[in-house]
Amino acid sequence: MLRSLTLLAAAIVTATLIAVTVSLGPAPPPRWRITHRVAAHLALVVEVEAGHPEEALAIARTIRESERGRFGEILVFINSRGQHDMLRRVQWTEQHGYIETVYPR
Repeated sequence: MLRSLTLLAAAIVTATLIAVTVSLGPAPPPRWRITHRVAAHLALVVEVEAGHPEEALAIARTIRESERGRFGEILVFINSRGQHDMLRRVQWTEQHGYIETVYPR
């Protein structure tokens, strides 16, 4: 009887772990990633692949926050994932803040 209860408990725990693992699945891909970056003369140019190019301003703010104080100008070029189709550009300068340009498709 004790052996049967032990096996039943083990089976329940195993089934629960399998269900949790299956429900979690693989992690989703990141919403964006830096594909290229170059810096010169207090300017930073960053190319980004984004699953949601409409988030260009938020992406540029995140990049600027990570580089706080190091650059006087940051240019962020946004491409859609897997493409080289510059969709947006965000320029940040201390003088003008963020300026977003949306390019026609």
